[in-house]
Amino acid sequence: MKVILIEDVEKLGQTHEVVDVADGYARNFLFPRQVAMRADKSAMANLDNLKRVEDRRQERKRGAAQEVAQKLDGAKVMIAANAGAGGRLFGSVSSADIAAQLSKDFDLEIDRKQVVLPEPIRAAGLYTIPLNLHRDIKPHITVQVGEGDFTPLETAAPTEAAADAEAVEADA
Repeated sequence: MKVILIEDVEKLGQTHEVVDVADGYARNFLFPRQVAMRADKSAMANLDNLKRVEDRRQERKRGAAQEVAQKLDGAKVMIAANAGAGGRLFGSVSSADIAAQLSKDFDLEIDRKQVVLPEPIRAAGLYTIPLNLHRDIKPHITVQVGEGDFTPLETAAPTEAAADAEAVEADA
């Protein structure tokens, strides 16, 4: 069945792209979540108009994301967390924690979904974290996680945890 995607669908396509999918996938997954519509004659005729509107909206978003990226690219954020022996945290630092700290430090509205963190941080250390502000704009920030009174970022040496985070980022 041919469908027009209303939203970006991971591993399938981007907004306003016409894709061919299995009937069951369309009926049971795409249509109930309202991320696709049938590619009938009227929808195909309206597709060019939808693309123009979406392109203008994406340009506005790209401009706003570019401004935020200029402020955040290479930014350094410190997050205090209680750690036990060997730097292992009591609990973890999630993407929501990082987004909240960024919003607080830089007075910007950052959503937790924009922080690309494959799994929560569970050890004290220095991490390089990418942000997904827009399809084309992905700045990186440095996050230092440690006890309440820890070494500032400028003098901190990268840890094994930071190397692991960079390896995970390289795989993505």
